[in-house]
Amino acid sequence: MGPIDGIVFDIDGCVARGSRVLPGVPETLAALRARGIRCAFLSNENMSTRAQVVEKLNGMGIPASADDVVTSSIIAAEVTRTLHPGAKVLAIGVAGVIEALQSRGVALVDREHAAEAEVVVMGKDPDFDMKTLELVCRAIWNGAEFIATNGKEPLVTGKPSKWAGEMAMKAVGVPPERGAVVGDQLEQDIAMGKQAGLFTILVLTGVTTAEQAAAAPEALRPDLVLPDVNHLPAWLDGRR
Repeated sequence: MGPIDGIVFDIDGCVARGSRVLPGVPETLAALRARGIRCAFLSNENMSTRAQVVEKLNGMGIPASADDVVTSSIIAAEVTRTLHPGAKVLAIGVAGVIEALQSRGVALVDREHAAEAEVVVMGKDPDFDMKTLELVCRAIWNGAEFIATNGKEPLVTGKPSKWAGEMAMKAVGVPPERGAVVGDQLEQDIAMGKQAGLFTILVLTGVTTAEQAAAAPEALRPDLVLPDVNHLPAWLDGRR
């Protein structure tokens, strides 16, 4: 493999746990950036806006700007604009989904005109009820495409989709062959990196053990396993 110029980090279990930054992460990110490595953050959380994610990261002592953050809502909005330009879209979700679509100029229809929707984009909605389900079903029965920010059906744009990896590499501004993803979940972070052609790094600060990584099938097996992100600078220096 060639040099790594950009790294995309999963947030929870990789650089933070809940609302607390993991020890040494701010210093590690500073060390990576001092080496000229672009760093970005990718989250499957779709309820928060990009600004809210930035505020959360900054509040934990992790420097980040809006350009450094990619969420599943942002990916869904970009996919919608790319695959269905000019389409009328029914958005199900809260601020994260709505703002992402609006920021990309997607034409939204309100729930009174749900039957006119050509695309349904769905994120997590804490107020989802039978009435909302009826609106979604009616739109789909009328021929609307169905895009989900995460889940298993039918066109999923968040991790582990290839869309997520491609958007993350756009955020760091490097081609896939010069990028890496760091995460703690085999079926999301590592699978996404494999699909996008990235170098995949598993850290053991989250849900996956080294034994699980070693036993994983090829499609989920990381290229590298590290105890935590703080080992990244030394590993990168050792490759030079």
